[in-house]
Amino acid sequence: MTTTNWIELPKLVEYLYCSERTVYKLKKANVLVAGEHFYRVGEGKEKGKCVYGLEECRKALLKHSVETKKPKGRQYKKEMMKNLVAKEVK
Repeated sequence: MTTTNWIELPKLVEYLYCSERTVYKLKKANVLVAGEHFYRVGEGKEKGKCVYGLEECRKALLKHSVETKKPKGRQYKKEMMKNLVAKEVK
């Protein structure tokens, strides 16, 4: 764990165990929001380098995980499994 909270993208993906592409997708989906989870350094026409808040990003990912949690699949009843197996055997 790092004691520095604000880090650049290569360190962020290392600490969060994700890819750069995932970070870009999370930004596009507004999971990571400018001014809250990261800020951009630089002026003018060129986009500047983004600096990310590690703890802020981690909390946003945890919240996103909870909100998008998929319900576990329902299990087949034993009778239904027997019927499926019987159909397969024929």
